[in-house]
Amino acid sequence: MVNWRSRSIRALVLVAAVIAGAVTTPVHAQGQEEIPEIPNAELLFTEGVAAFERGEYKTAFERFQLVSEYELNRKTTAALLMGGKALVRLGRYQEAIDRLDVLLDRYPATTYREQAESLIERARSRLQGGARARDTLRIGIALPMESAQASLARALFNGIRLAVDEHNGLQRRYVRPPGLQSAADTSEGYDTAPTPGDRLAAADDETTTAVPTDTLRVDSLWVVTEQGARPDWVAKMYFRRMGAKPKTARAAVDSLVRLDDVDVILGPIGSRAARPAGKRAEEAGVLLVAPVATDESVSKGRDYVFQANPTISARGRAMARIAKTSLLIDRAGIIYESGNSYSARMAEGFEAEARRRGLEVPLTIPLQDPGDWSRLPALIEEDSLGIGQEPGAAKADSGAVDSLLAQAEALYLPVSGKGAAGKIQGVLTGIQQVLPGKRALGNAEWHDLPFTEAASDVRATYTNGFHVQTSRPAVQRFVRRYRLLTGTTPDELSADGRRLAYAGYDVAQFVLSELSPSPSRLTPRTLRTAPTYEGLGMRIGFEGENVNQSMFIHRYRNQQIELLR
Repeated sequence: MVNWRSRSIRALVLVAAVIAGAVTTPVHAQGQEEIPEIPNAELLFTEGVAAFERGEYKTAFERFQLVSEYELNRKTTAALLMGGKALVRLGRYQEAIDRLDVLLDRYPATTYREQAESLIERARSRLQGGARARDTLRIGIALPMESAQASLARALFNGIRLAVDEHNGLQRRYVRPPGLQSAADTSEGYDTAPTPGDRLAAADDETTTAVPTDTLRVDSLWVVTEQGARPDWVAKMYFRRMGAKPKTARAAVDSLVRLDDVDVILGPIGSRAARPAGKRAEEAGVLLVAPVATDESVSKGRDYVFQANPTISARGRAMARIAKTSLLIDRAGIIYESGNSYSARMAEGFEAEARRRGLEVPLTIPLQDPGDWSRLPALIEEDSLGIGQEPGAAKADSGAVDSLLAQAEALYLPVSGKGAAGKIQGVLTGIQQVLPGKRALGNAEWHDLPFTEAASDVRATYTNGFHVQTSRPAVQRFVRRYRLLTGTTPDELSADGRRLAYAGYDVAQFVLSELSPSPSRLTPRTLRTAPTYEGLGMRIGFEGENVNQSMFIHRYRNQQIELLR
């Protein structure tokens, strides 16, 4: 069951404006036209906001205090509110309460009332529980709900919510409502009315945490939510809706940081939105875990931003690592599609890691056209590849290319984009024709190929960032719980939606298993040094970095796919 605490849209707009220094007129019994604008107070307030945004809360409070010492002006109530915020950040909770009480007593009609009351409640809870509440991990979630990604965001959110509910001890089950005599009188059907999770995902500002019971009617059956085991501490979710534009991700993170004081943020979905979101989280010193973003720029150069989905180049690095340490390959060639950024970045990652590991790369062949995958034998024979053994070297003739290819024990073939299966089929046919006995190394696009015999002939081995073993009891439990929550199973979603449902659950479970409420800000080292998490569809292990380094390794053997590790 969820516990809703809604804030008015007007209050949110006003508090955002306070931060920006745009709307600052105190609302009380006097008319707005009678409130003077004092230039020095305006300047001090601007300086206070700037200091607050830099995390210099002591300086910020001093500036807001000076604003309050002027006679009534257009920054008075804003300065009282922001001064209270700064005091909360400084841990001076009683002073914050006293200051905010002044705001509410002197200006009872202020539009900042709801925000002040929320801050007072938070300060009082901190006074009772110590420097920082020790019984609640505050999880922020920033997802797009008004764009083409809305259905994917909902799937991701539902996965996160199931992990949080599970940690909090919430259980759901079907019951027959009174009056139904037997199981024969029931039919499993699911209406399309929003579930509590749907309502949360559609709201602008709401939170959810464990409560004892909840009942949701689903056609002729009821789904009852009950409190089971009680954890040592609970996780509480704070949701922020993003818009379609990436820049709204920064605003969502800013709101989670400033208004909700979250410990960790999950989201957004794509790399374009994760970049500005990560930038804001880094500025605030708050952990952010992007569940599926793959672009290296999301976490590069940042301490608090993590990518649970291996980046594109990390996938190439992982394959090189496995080739050298597990497959005991000493020499591997690379063939990639130069016009395809994913293929090229995987090739770059493989080559960089190969050099670091002492895995020789006799040659690298950049294909200029997607059709070149299937034309590889002809290109070699026609001497039209235009490659050299080293960057900048003279073009090698066909004989030299043949010789370099012969040195390679395996070929890394990162295929991506439209028609990937056809490209793989074409290159496998070519390898069997001109390079018999070579081993093929690939990426996730090699999973579930229809031509298993050809893949088995080259002992194709590949990395995969997502893999669900449906026979696992844990997976089957997740499917049942997802159905109880939403009325559908993950398998009824689109392929991307299914993946995101599992990703949401796995990322949230990883976070819940490694983080816990703390009197101080959580540090990145906790996630960086965490042991590899074996999830339902993902492996998550950062191994000292901010990008997930753990992947599944599969191979084709006897026309079957085997999980090597």
